[in-house]
Amino acid sequence: MITCKTRGFFLDIRNISKYKTYNIETIKMKSVKIILLVLFIFCNKGFAQDVSLDILKKEVLKSQASRISAMIDADINKLKNLLADDLTYAHTTGWTETKLGYLETIKSKRIHYISFVPRDVDVKIYGNTAILSGKVDVNLGRTDFTIRFLEVQCKLDGIWKLTAWQSVLNKVD
Repeated sequence: MITCKTRGFFLDIRNISKYKTYNIETIKMKSVKIILLVLFIFCNKGFAQDVSLDILKKEVLKSQASRISAMIDADINKLKNLLADDLTYAHTTGWTETKLGYLETIKSKRIHYISFVPRDVDVKIYGNTAILSGKVDVNLGRTDFTIRFLEVQCKLDGIWKLTAWQSVLNKVD
């Protein structure tokens, strides 16, 4: 028996074929498989976050749609539940109202929306705060126009509520 001492172990040279040998291609493939497994694990975490983010965005847009419906219908009870108590609502003219002032404007029909159709809306979520921007086609019966808006919603007591609204006339399109 011929033996060779390698790193403290004796190796029987006659039975060397029993030991598994790896060529460079096998090592590369195993490395690729390990890397893909690691990437798969980490990518799934990101995917789960994207799904959660999509759900939150849908909730925010649903809240916006409910608020718009309440504005058009002048449904003050529904509308007051969708507005934060510290609301700042700035109209295209620069006129700014609080929650109570805005509710009175809708109730008295000082502003009466026939239609209020958002488009090109972008939603960004930061924890319990959502920032929306886009355009709205507004019809007040006597006039119609397009505005650009910036809207802030906060999730308060489990409900997305309008906290701030700023709009300007869209004269560039």
